Amino acid sequence: MIFERWFKSLKWRHVEWPVVLPALGLMCAGLLFIWSATLESGGSDSDLLARQVLFAVLGVVAVIVVCRLGMGWVADRSMLFYSILLGVLMLLPLLSTPSSVGSDRWITLPFGFKLQPSEFMKVGLVLALARHLQHAGVTNTWRSYVSPFLLTAVPWFFVMRQPDLGSSLVMLPVFLAMVWVSGARQRHVVMVTAAVAVMLPLAYLIPGVLEPYQKDRVDAFLTPIPSRVAEARGMRERHEHMAARKLEAEISELKRGTGYQQYYSVVAVGSGGLTGVGLGVGIQNRGNRLPVRHSDFIFAVIGEEAGLMGSLSVVLLYAALIAAILGVALRTREPFGRLVCVGVAALIGGQALLNLGIATGMLPVTGLPLPLVSYGGSSIMATLIALGCVLAVGQRRVDVFFEE
Repeated sequence: MIFERWFKSLKWRHVEWPVVLPALGLMCAGLLFIWSATLESGGSDSDLLARQVLFAVLGVVAVIVVCRLGMGWVADRSMLFYSILLGVLMLLPLLSTPSSVGSDRWITLPFGFKLQPSEFMKVGLVLALARHLQHAGVTNTWRSYVSPFLLTAVPWFFVMRQPDLGSSLVMLPVFLAMVWVSGARQRHVVMVTAAVAVMLPLAYLIPGVLEPYQKDRVDAFLTPIPSRVAEARGMRERHEHMAARKLEAEISELKRGTGYQQYYSVVAVGSGGLTGVGLGVGIQNRGNRLPVRHSDFIFAVIGEEAGLMGSLSVVLLYAALIAAILGVALRTREPFGRLVCVGVAALIGGQALLNLGIATGMLPVTGLPLPLVSYGGSSIMATLIALGCVLAVGQRRVDVFFEE
């Protein structure tokens, strides 16, 4: 068989095990806690674990294919991949199935599967930026930023249109990290970062940028439920019972509405203690209080059932994975490969930090999976394809491809 010959021809001596082992650890942790999150659940949730195993296997196959084809093949087709994915994003309103909140993120496939193009677009952006910056790196002039900025801004616009705030935010650290490594001056990177930091609050104030439900999530973050509970308690102590009753009614409404997601996530993370309450017996998990606990808020399940030790282990696995990817970038002599590794590190690290910040109440809620851990076929397959590119870069220890 062709695939068997490809498998045997891989350069196993050059496999980057420091990249592979943390990734496998995160995938195993994800399968374990997806099982816990869907334990004793009926209906559509009962087969999520089997689906995730299938997605993981397909992702591993994609890793092997990418390693066999090599980074020269990937580099030659980077802009083609980017263009195809961008075209899918443009046509997504016509192809997608709207969700309950009116977003156009998924394309329905046979047998009940769904495809989320924005997950693959993030990998396509890394490849396109690497291809462009390989030949036309950022220089001391602002003009050199125009092309990489447009390569990022166009898919960012269509992802925001879905709307998918989480995926669009992840594109920003990818852009900044890759232009910095390609030769951008530190002063320019600081100025661009400061501009982004100023523009993010403006997005909340300018009408039409954020959806109403996204603004509600920001409001719930700025005035979290625990602080309102403390305020109501202070009113009771000052005998301001009418105002306290009004605020308590608002708190009850928030627990059933916009603020309940992050509130119960923080409660779950905080209730795990040092070693957790035990796999499959978390009160917030088993009580169905955690929203989308198998996906966006799976870290809350980890915090509740595995405690601080389990949560810290997941964080350390991410740190080891990012360090290993950057180690591959330092060792390679290929500009394209180095840029791809930096982009993948920024993609996985940025997405993990955003998800962890959301689950622990440090950032407003956005729909964003935890890489390699959360349930989601598009997410795990896109992440594994990105890691496959890193492994393909690591295989080229001696041979260097040059282009005319």
